[in-house]
This record gives sequence, C-alpha cells and structure tokens, in this order.
Amino acid sequence: MQNKLSCIAIVLRRWPYSESSLVFRALTPQLGTVSVLAKGVHKLKSGKIGVIDTWALVELDISRRPKAEMFNLVGCKLLDRMGGLSKDVQLLNVAGILAELAEVGAPAEQASHQVFLWLQRWLQRLAEGKGDYNIILTRAILEILELLGFAPVFPEKIEFERYWFSPADGGCQLSASAPRPNQSARRITANEIASLKEIMTADDTNLPNDLGNLPACITLLGDFLHYHLERLPKAWEMYLKSEIANTR
Repeated sequence: MQNKLSCIAIVLRRWPYSESSLVFRALTPQLGTVSVLAKGVHKLKSGKIGVIDTWALVELDISRRPKAEMFNLVGCKLLDRMGGLSKDVQLLNVAGILAELAEVGAPAEQASHQVFLWLQRWLQRLAEGKGDYNIILTRAILEILELLGFAPVFPEKIEFERYWFSPADGGCQLSASAPRPNQSARRITANEIASLKEIMTADDTNLPNDLGNLPACITLLGDFLHYHLERLPKAWEMYLKSEIANTR
C-alpha cells in the first residue's frame, strides 16, 4: 500500500539518479523536506523536466511505500519558476543561501508551514527584483534565526559607541569598555546595531535602502550562523566572492 500526497513544494536542489531519472529535494509545508525520485523525467515525452527546476514553486503528486526513504513522483505542475533569479548571479547565490537555511529549519517528516512561507516569500521578492538583495538577505537571515529559536540579541537602547558581539553569548552582551568575553566575539558599532534593528523592524514590503555599513552587518550574521550551525551554507562563499568582485 502506497502513501499518496498532493502538496505544493519548492525545489531546493536536484541531482542525477540514472540516465533518464533524477532525485530532487523539496520543501513542503506538511512534511518539511522530502526526497523525491522522478523516474524517466529526462525522456522527451515525460513533460516534467522543465517543471522540476531549482527554486521553482510546484504542485506535486507523490507516493511512497511504507519504510521507503524516498517518494516517487506521480505528477507535477509548475506554479512559479522564479525566473527573475537568473538575471543576476548574486540573486542565485542569495537564493542558494536561503534554500540551505530552509532545509536546516525544516527537518524531514515535520510540518514546516512557517519555514515554507518564509522561503516562498523571500524567493519571490528576489525574483521580482523588489529591493536590494543584500538587505533582503539580511532580513531573511534575521527572520529564519527567529524561527529557529536563536535570534541574536541586540540592546533595546543603544548607549555605547561600540559593543562586543558574541555568537557564543547570543549577541550583544557587553559594552566596549568591558574585557573581551571570548575568542568568538568581535566589536560592533552603534551604527551597525541601528542598521540591523532597522532592517529587523521594517515592513518587509518597504525595506530600507543604501545602508553603507551593510557588509559589516552581513559578516556579523555570517559569524553568528557559522557558530550556531554545523557549517555555513555552501552558497555563502560564492556570494562573498561575487560581492568582492563587484566592489573592485
């Protein structure tokens, strides 16, 4: 007896399985991340290869035998290709970072409605070109950290020019006049804290633009992610390399 499921999903990544088939990893609201075997998808008559695109929003019909590790693809329908992501390599890199963070936040076999809606919303914002991709990345990371339960702490009232920011201690804990708390800490300016708080509290349809200290803020969040996750998303390094190239 096979378990059948119809659901919307976002394709996170895919890889070859055989000459005519592939496996893809998808994020669903009901079951978190799932692995799906798409048999014969590369055959011309299948009509599915153009649907199962990375970061595409799709409607899936899938089935799985008891105790099987993967679902089998029965049918699929394209809802949104997120085609605007292909306009800029950095949009693809940012999308890759967000997709990897979503996979961390949506374990298999666990309902993940909030993470799904988070990823769908920010991928669509990127694809539509609504806002600076660096600010979108910053806001999206702050949101997923909140969903994961370990958002960084910032002072409610900024009283010093500089603070120590310590991932090990959960964020800003000490003023710059205090001893350095541990080796993972770095100094953060009052302006950087103000920028992060502005991005955190802004209406996500009207995010701020042209924040000059944004690179420092993103570096800070990268340190925080690196400390709390097993590793940074693989797309992070490509994103940083492209940003360096763009500033030359």
